[in-house]
Amino acid sequence: MIGIFREEIYSPNRVSDDALILRATAEAVSRRGHEVRLLEAVDLATETPPEMALAMCESPRSLKVLEGWATLGCMVINSPRSVWNCHRYRTVALCRGTSIPLPKTVIMRTSADLNGHFDLDKGVWVKRGDVHSTDANDVQLHFNRSSIENNLAWFHSRGVGLAVLQEHVPGDLIKFYGVLPQRWFRWFYQNPEEVLEYPFSLDHVRKTAEMTAARLGLDVYGGDIVVNPDGVCLIDINNWPSFAACREEAAEQIASYVGCRSQHREPVGGDRPRGMQIQDTCARP
Repeated sequence: MIGIFREEIYSPNRVSDDALILRATAEAVSRRGHEVRLLEAVDLATETPPEMALAMCESPRSLKVLEGWATLGCMVINSPRSVWNCHRYRTVALCRGTSIPLPKTVIMRTSADLNGHFDLDKGVWVKRGDVHSTDANDVQLHFNRSSIENNLAWFHSRGVGLAVLQEHVPGDLIKFYGVLPQRWFRWFYQNPEEVLEYPFSLDHVRKTAEMTAARLGLDVYGGDIVVNPDGVCLIDINNWPSFAACREEAAEQIASYVGCRSQHREPVGGDRPRGMQIQDTCARP
């Protein structure tokens, strides 16, 4: 079994946290009797396809390798298709026409004119339209046309062809985490000291998150939801987050699911630890 670290470019300010969740998962998997070797994504091309891959990587090159492995019978968690589906423009397209609540959203080319789609007084989030971020400024909130246009021009100058613009939704921001086949779910306020404590249905929040994960094909996921007097609104969902707020618990849940998949059976909870060694071939801190 192979575990693959996320490329640093797709992990701005999260390199250590992303590495820690994969290592914690590998340790939990090893206690269930499966040997795990950890690799950098750059080394994938030289590898023989394993029976299973635990993949946090996101680059097109890495995903193409994993797609080839999958055609040969390798089980990949999360699947390459689901990681592609986390590109924002794909996520929006897949969620439209469903009951998944999204903000007012426009997908546009970064070279196009803005054309007055939004009430700027409410605020507009400008996000790169493909991967979630490679730069700390890939998601920004604006309140005037010129700053939005400057943001789009900046994306265009970097070769980012698509942007996703979303109307700002006020309310309490919730971070959620889950392992869908295990039906494990956790949530936390993003900024506990700033919450207005709007009442909300946890069942609605959970169903929204799980429905979106299922729509995209994700097994291991995380994201953001805003709750306010109007209900809940999905802001983002992503592939295999760092689970920094609940890392050890998440690692056990992922490992339990991995154990079930490796035995070709449905997940039923924790397996008995048996203990194997992890081979970590990387020099990550």
